Amino acid sequence: MSVRRIACAAVGSCGFASSVLAAEGHAGGGGSLITPQFGLIFWTSLTFIILLLLLRRFAWKPILGALETRERQIREDIEQARRGREESEKILEENRTVLVQARRERAEAVEVGRKDAERLKAEILEEARRQRESLLAQTQQQIQAELRSARAELRKEAADLAIEAASRILARNLDDASQRKIVEDYLADLEKLPPGSASLPS
Repeated sequence: MSVRRIACAAVGSCGFASSVLAAEGHAGGGGSLITPQFGLIFWTSLTFIILLLLLRRFAWKPILGALETRERQIREDIEQARRGREESEKILEENRTVLVQARRERAEAVEVGRKDAERLKAEILEEARRQRESLLAQTQQQIQAELRSARAELRKEAADLAIEAASRILARNLDDASQRKIVEDYLADLEKLPPGSASLPS
């Protein structure tokens, strides 16, 4: 039986009870509405019981089914919301982990870059130091070579001057090779003397 039929049955029962009450009211006068009568109580109780039976038979089960369906839907919605919240919390925790990992990797990259920069700086300084030392060594070697060349040139000129002076002063009859040998020996003896020595070899 459909809801429309239930409503028609309830209306029919109420109409029948109203007819009975109206008939009794015409028979007993206006005070019948206030004074309880057996017929009124009987038909009212009977109508109520029939209505309860009809509601229990045809309306309560659909209503309870709809309520259970609605309750199940609400529980499913709550469970889905709970799962969604747990998933959101999981995603948030994963994002936090990824953010921490990214910060740690960035710090490590910065530290690696700093160490590489320091290593490169040390290599550049070491290379500059080696080049400076090599340049100083080359300069010293060049200076030493120039000093040796200047000394040799000076000894040659001093020997020539000494030979010319000795030949003029002594007027000895010596050839150039003997004179150069004497002067070179003399200069060699001069180089062996300590600096600041006043005595000269004879």
